[in-house]
Amino acid sequence: MNDNQIMSFSEIISKYRNDDFEKADRISIVWKKVVLKVRSNRYESEDSEKRMPIGERLANNTRVIDLKNGILLVEADHPGWIQYLKTYQKFIINGLKMNLPDLKIDSMGFRLKGTDISLKDTYEDQVEKSKKEMEEKLNKQEKEVEKLITTKKGDEKKDIGNTLPPELFAKLEAIKESMLTNSEN
Repeated sequence: MNDNQIMSFSEIISKYRNDDFEKADRISIVWKKVVLKVRSNRYESEDSEKRMPIGERLANNTRVIDLKNGILLVEADHPGWIQYLKTYQKFIINGLKMNLPDLKIDSMGFRLKGTDISLKDTYEDQVEKSKKEMEEKLNKQEKEVEKLITTKKGDEKKDIGNTLPPELFAKLEAIKESMLTNSEN
């Protein structure tokens, strides 16, 4: 394409989208190629005809999700596959660097299939999201505890605390107070 030629916006978007897809396809293909070369330690019986080699199992249960700032985000079907990836991380990164020298890949990040963690999320965003989820869970649990402690009897409310031994009621209140205090920190 000539430098003086004017491109429409849709042509520009299409060009960059195609470039991104080609890059993603290339990374995925090289990922499989490198991971298939992974061999297990001699203590594992990978030589058995019944057992599929670890590299093949890793390739079938992992996939590349994103590459940003030298970090390759990989998704695994099970936490055990993430452990294997961590074990063979140096081997995999070196293989990727050899096959994709134009891409900067310094480390790998992992996520479990079904989670929505991405490299675009900052650490603070993830912490804030987790904190919000925990607060919602705690509020829900507090409401359930309130339902258990306070029961409706006719039109008047009967506090179960009055029917519990004073020592047990005091312990429950102390636990409740400690949970509330810890959640605010």
